[in-house]
Amino acid sequence: MDLILLPAILLAFFLTGETLAGLWRATYSHFLERLVFHSLLGLLAVAGLTTALAFAGAIYPATGWLILAGLYLISAKTGLRLWREFSQTQGTFNNIFQRDETDRWFSGFNIGVLALLTVLAVILAMAPPVKTDALVYHLAIPKAYLENHGVIPLPNSMYSFFPLLFEMVFLFAMMFGVESLPALCGLAMSGLLMLGMAVYYRLYLSRRGVWLVPVLYFCTPTFFEISASAYIDLALAGFMFFTFYAWDRWRETRLPFWFGYMVVAAGATWATKLTGMIILPLVALGIALEGRRDPDAGRVIRRLLIFGGVVLLFMAPWWIRNFQFSGNPFLPLLMPLLGGEDRVNWDPGRAVLFDQYVKMFGMGRGILDLLLLPYNLTFHAQPHSLKFDGRIGIAYFLLIPALIAALRRPWDSRIKAMALVFVIWMMFWFIYFQYVRFLAPPFTLLVLLGALGLDRLTSALPSSLRWSRALLPAAVAGGILYNLTLIGGFWQKLAPWKPVTGQETRDAYLERHIRSYPLYRAMNQLDPEARVLFVYMRNLGYLAEREFLSDSIFEAHTLQKILDRDGSVEGIRRQLKTLGITHFMFDESYVFGSDSAFPPIARLNLKDFLKQRAERVHQEKGYFLYQLRLD
Repeated sequence: MDLILLPAILLAFFLTGETLAGLWRATYSHFLERLVFHSLLGLLAVAGLTTALAFAGAIYPATGWLILAGLYLISAKTGLRLWREFSQTQGTFNNIFQRDETDRWFSGFNIGVLALLTVLAVILAMAPPVKTDALVYHLAIPKAYLENHGVIPLPNSMYSFFPLLFEMVFLFAMMFGVESLPALCGLAMSGLLMLGMAVYYRLYLSRRGVWLVPVLYFCTPTFFEISASAYIDLALAGFMFFTFYAWDRWRETRLPFWFGYMVVAAGATWATKLTGMIILPLVALGIALEGRRDPDAGRVIRRLLIFGGVVLLFMAPWWIRNFQFSGNPFLPLLMPLLGGEDRVNWDPGRAVLFDQYVKMFGMGRGILDLLLLPYNLTFHAQPHSLKFDGRIGIAYFLLIPALIAALRRPWDSRIKAMALVFVIWMMFWFIYFQYVRFLAPPFTLLVLLGALGLDRLTSALPSSLRWSRALLPAAVAGGILYNLTLIGGFWQKLAPWKPVTGQETRDAYLERHIRSYPLYRAMNQLDPEARVLFVYMRNLGYLAEREFLSDSIFEAHTLQKILDRDGSVEGIRRQLKTLGITHFMFDESYVFGSDSAFPPIARLNLKDFLKQRAERVHQEKGYFLYQLRLD
């Protein structure tokens, strides 16, 4: 069902964008450019419609089908027109891709790798979700909205106060009742990004090495992993890249619709993730710089105001939600100034600690660390580690000579702009959050520059030096193969084909990859009125079918406050009853074990309470579930 619904949804996105774009009669350099931007426009229209319905309390399983049917209905005329044009566009892919003038073996190699990665990613997306951030909020919050038919306050999830534009795409997909559909939609957005990168490269940079562009990006191990795991990082990268793409085309053509795409993509960037706010000053700067060629200063100001208005339109729903639920529209930001901690389970103190925690990732922020960054990212980065929490593989390191070639003089304005934006994005990443997955936006431009540099290096050599011309592409191919071994190791360990092919049940797959899953399964069998306190259960809300109270990031916070206020049996009982807690679920190693977050006296008090006022319901793999007797 998922592989039937996905093409239907993607076609609806494109037809919707095609219909909307008909209002301004946009013209493009190639049909694929039109396909990319109209699909993007349709996706954002559906995300906006889903957002409006969520705020209206109209989210039901049938809503998704009604939206899909409505999209096809309003786009019927557009679809018929496109069908008549089909004969003229049949050669589109051949024209843009098969005339790749690189060595035939290298082009064939990249096509084969891309096909393999696509198959592996689709199978991964079809398996049940197991990545932490997806289970904590990318899927958990849309699931809560679906269960409650719209936007609801989730005061115990700090993430629920973030802008959630792309989670609305996941919510739209969830309404069809197919678990894998959100991840498949996320993978489709990743595919749209890589198609857009390839089209931009082919039309405006070089005819050679087109297939290398999506392959190099997709074979980055961490990017591959999150592309099919219902994460939003590649969606963010897509919106940021399309902002640059549209700005570059507007800069050259001065056509108003490119300006429109730029400001819409920029608004979508910030509404997808708060870290996307880096795009705002860059767009404002880009508008101002281009304004130097415009004798009408008022027109520049109007453009800046339009840009600001579109961004506000994208952010307004989330600011209104935050103000309604907490009194602070910018939560979790500006809490010392605007407050909100009295209505949500978050406070400025934890915000400072979280910022310090984020800055623990990476391998330093000094000048020497910056110079060593290519080496450290290539050879020291590790997943689930403070050393960048991910891997980029070795292919980028092997492309360093090509990158130098891409940046050698003479520079045209496009290369200058790409290099400048890449450096700004990288410095923003280097200073604030050194996670590999947060490299997804700047690496869109790095890939383009690397592929262009490889073309420049190889084409500069005379054809008589055939083997020398093949040397660097062969080295890059070796790097891609090494990256494939990293991806293959991860994929084989995960074994997503087992649940997809029916060799393994959903429960068995989740239990194999999520150590605490048996406790979540036991919790889901409790009375529907149960309310469970989580302590170090990783807040996997997507797996929970019962109401729960948990702390974001610092998972012992609520229990620590209870024990600090009054650690007596009666004091603990009274406070838990006030919170409406009926059950207690925790990881023993972090509560009573050597890694405990509690002092010895607090542990003794909690043990006394559990002996006198609790009954064990389930125990497995070091996790415990207790029923509390509070009356």
